[in-house]
Amino acid sequence: MNATYLDIIPTFQILQASDIELASQAFAQKSFVKNDCIEFPGSTAQKIYFLRSGLVYSQTAAGKINWYEFEGQSFADIESIFFHQPCTHYIRCAEDSEVVWTTKRNLMQLVTSNHRWALWYASFLEEIIRRLHSYYQGLLVQDASQRYRELIALHPGILQRIPLGHIASYLGISQVSLSRIRAGKQKK
Repeated sequence: MNATYLDIIPTFQILQASDIELASQAFAQKSFVKNDCIEFPGSTAQKIYFLRSGLVYSQTAAGKINWYEFEGQSFADIESIFFHQPCTHYIRCAEDSEVVWTTKRNLMQLVTSNHRWALWYASFLEEIIRRLHSYYQGLLVQDASQRYRELIALHPGILQRIPLGHIASYLGISQVSLSRIRAGKQKK
């Protein structure tokens, strides 16, 4: 089976072509359209996603933006999938999106049957921890202006892809404050 869609799965310089081929039955691909809801509050997440194209975000029922994920990144409702808790937020598509996904159960079968997949899983979890640490470290030591500049540096086209209200929510500030930051008139 030629599973070229699996090229989105990071190898972490661990997986070989034969390992990817072994996983071809454990992964699938799916398309979503803008505004589709992938996960919703109260459900129990079963899937881990890898974003081939598009843009997804997490939003609380009250409308607070928790995170955005861009092409090439993975996403899931972490609390739900790893700790078996009901989802507490929505995961939605900000754009038409193409994902590759697997269930945690399928992934665990790969991990327990193949040594390189077990090493991959450890690296995958380290990457999740690194990303979470970076995000929370930014919240602790950076002000909104610094977080905004970093966001723009990491994703230069973000202003064309995400509504300013969402960016303000993600930064934890009002749209007025975001306007001041963008105009260089924020209070010090």
